[in-house]
Amino acid sequence: MLITKSAKSFSFDVFVFTSDKDIYYNNENININASWELIYDPSHEISYFQVQVFDIFDNILWNSSEHHEIGYSEKNWTINIEFLNISFSNYTNTLFIKLYHFYKDQNGAGGSVNAFRGIIIVNVLKRNVMCQLIGLKSVLKYGDYNFFTAKFYSTDNNSYLVNETFLFEIISNKKILYQNNFTTNESGEISFNISTISHLNLGENTIIFNIRNNMIYKNATFSYEILVEKLAIFVEILRFDKNLENDHLITIKLYFYFFNQSIKPLKNQILKTIIYNDLSLEYEDEFKTNQSGYVDIEISPNNFRFKENEKKFYVDIVFNGTKYLENKTITLNFKIQNFLSQGVFNLFFTTNIFLFSILIILFTSICMKVNIRKRTKFKLIRDLTFKF
Repeated sequence: MLITKSAKSFSFDVFVFTSDKDIYYNNENININASWELIYDPSHEISYFQVQVFDIFDNILWNSSEHHEIGYSEKNWTINIEFLNISFSNYTNTLFIKLYHFYKDQNGAGGSVNAFRGIIIVNVLKRNVMCQLIGLKSVLKYGDYNFFTAKFYSTDNNSYLVNETFLFEIISNKKILYQNNFTTNESGEISFNISTISHLNLGENTIIFNIRNNMIYKNATFSYEILVEKLAIFVEILRFDKNLENDHLITIKLYFYFFNQSIKPLKNQILKTIIYNDLSLEYEDEFKTNQSGYVDIEISPNNFRFKENEKKFYVDIVFNGTKYLENKTITLNFKIQNFLSQGVFNLFFTTNIFLFSILIILFTSICMKVNIRKRTKFKLIRDLTFKF
């Protein structure tokens, strides 16, 4: 109560000053309700109520109009937080909503009064963000495509993030392979079709979604790993005999291929072929697939040296892979039975020929000597002299 020269006594009384809640998110409205009674003489006095919003630095962010009405007043205000120009250096901001009262006696008798007759403290938060991936594969083969969708929503009210911008990045070996900004649709979704050829590297890749400096939502980073593997090689055995006799050729026919959206033959690739037994390496050479992915391998056992009449061997056919194709080794085993190695056979054959030649020479020589002796004992009839 102030003593004035007014015929009417100046007075005021505040009945209600409240907000609808204490915690708000940045895309919400603050609803304020207030009621008071104000009595003064407007002929020589000025008095009014006003609502003002301050930040923690005592800066005025918003104020209502001045309410000079005499008598009982009830007012409601709706404040859109997005328009308050709040600086979110942190994820939480405290606002001070004050009911301001002004009084001034224009005759100067009662002076003037500026005071806050009520205060409400509220906190304004940024919303939390979550990401749900639909259709993302964590392991891909080189040459594959992966179509997937990222759905973003707030955990505070399960609402979708509509028309919000995210930075999408793909990183491999600490290098950015791809970077672009995408905006969510009405369902809070962003869809991608990434290629292992155009967007990813072989090995580990990290895809990242970032939302930064958003007035409604907290900064958030979502990262996921994608492994890109080399293409697997497959082999079909078309011809192979596990049991060989005598000097039969080791014959192997194979078909090499891989899948890249469809079946692709392994064209013109070198295959290292190694034959060994339990103790030693017997044979090593290289063969090559043709344009259709086939390879024909023929090896003569005469290249081997072994003692037993029956021996078990192993053959490794090795593809050492490429930048995008996996290594592949196929191991087969076979037996050679009743086989005399070519070296031993040649020695045996040569020895027999030599001995046989000597026998022929000896026989011829003996026959000639016998013939000569017989001829020396033989005389013609005219040379014979008969004695009586």
